[in-house]
Amino acid sequence: MDYRSASGLDLQTAADELGVHYQTAYRWVRSGRLVASRIDGRYLVDRSDLDKVQAARSHPERTPAPGGVRLERSGHRLFTALVDGDEPTVRRTVRKLIDEGAPLLDVIEHVLVPPLRRIGEAWHDGELSVWEEHRASSIVERVLGDVNPNPRGRRRGTAVVVAISGERHSLPTTMASVALRADQWHVHHLGADLPVDDVVRCCTDHDVDLAVISVTNPALGDEPARAADRIRRTGTRVLIGGPARSLTELLAAARSRDGAADGGC
Repeated sequence: MDYRSASGLDLQTAADELGVHYQTAYRWVRSGRLVASRIDGRYLVDRSDLDKVQAARSHPERTPAPGGVRLERSGHRLFTALVDGDEPTVRRTVRKLIDEGAPLLDVIEHVLVPPLRRIGEAWHDGELSVWEEHRASSIVERVLGDVNPNPRGRRRGTAVVVAISGERHSLPTTMASVALRADQWHVHHLGADLPVDDVVRCCTDHDVDLAVISVTNPALGDEPARAADRIRRTGTRVLIGGPARSLTELLAAARSRDGAADGGC
């Protein structure tokens, strides 16, 4: 029955106009989303209140991007997922944060890096095995490969990201590559343990503007600095990163035109 009166529309009619099931409209009344008056056992909806709900559904408010507190909590949850080797949870968490508007750089620095750091410390203290640490790093590297950005717009330049011979950790180079791509760089990601001669050839053959050398192995000593000197002779700016430096610092240094600047990766 299509019941209308001077007092408003009955709930079934309101539901029909909203294009939802009666029970959905009823839940909205109970939650306060849809204002209704109960008269003689019926819920009656004023036309102006119905119009407000229709307008809100047609032009929903933009949900704020995940903030610092949520990112931190997500990082805590991912620590457990990474230790357990639960790759689907890591993928879902990262994808959901990005889809909801969290900047990729924030997801890397505040959601992925902290649990990886904790896992590294746990391995160092003998609480985790090296295979568990490697598994966690591999999961993050695969996940970052799947969310690798390709933003529209003019590129800042061409960059090479590499870890030279003796540096076998590839995950920092992956993180640096993803961050640079998101920041509008065209990136050649060369991975880890690459001879300097090959890096120099790449920079020469591809007219590279920036080379980023990732360093986590202190045993390399002065090798990264010597490699940087060789690469600079090709006319390429060089940034040398390290464990204490952040991706935010890397991007700031990459944007700078100071050829002597160092950034993190």
